[in-house]
Parts: sequence; C-alpha cells; structure tokens
Amino acid sequence: MKNTLKKGYQFRRILRTGSAFRGTSFRAVYRLNSLGIIRLGFSLSAKCGNSVKRNLMRRRLRHLSREKGMNTGADVVIIPEGRLSKSNWESLREDFKGLLVSIEETEKNRQKNR
Repeated sequence: MKNTLKKGYQFRRILRTGSAFRGTSFRAVYRLNSLGIIRLGFSLSAKCGNSVKRNLMRRRLRHLSREKGMNTGADVVIIPEGRLSKSNWESLREDFKGLLVSIEETEKNRQKNR
C-alpha cells in the first residue's frame, strides 16, 4: 500500500469529514485510519511557488511523515499557507510536530469515547 493519496474521492472524503489543523507554513485536514501509517496528499497550486519549491515541500513533509514515534495512522491533506519561499525546514518540522500532536489527541479522545 502506498503512503500517498492520489484519487479525488480520497481528497473529498477527508476534506468533508476530517479535522483541521492550522500551522504557520501549512494547513492540514486529517482523518484517522486503521492502517497505522500516515498517508499524505498535497493540494499545491502554481500560486504557491515554482515546481522546485513545491516539490521541496513535498519531499520534506514525506520525510517527516516517515520518522518513527507515531503509533496512530491518519490520512492527511496538506494545503500550503502563504508562499512556500517563506517556509524553511524548521518551520515545516515544528508545524508537522504540531499536526502529530493534534492527531494523537484526536485518537485519545476517540479511544476515551468508546
């Protein structure tokens, strides 16, 4: 199974039923899954920057999603916040850590309500 979201119905399902997270360099909408891995989808347009900057952000976020320490799985759609030229490695890393904390809190609340 791939770690990416590519189909339009996957994006629509997450955007319609997911929970939102807002960081300084990107916004994310996520929905918990039972796979135990993070699957990423990107919604980046040419307004965000040229292809080199867009692909750099994708590569960095994919790398962060592969780091260990995450027990729960989620489907995440990333939407850039502002220009990508302003986002650097540190801001992406901090925002992604905040996203992981938000996902884990959602998982704990879901476990508590069962």
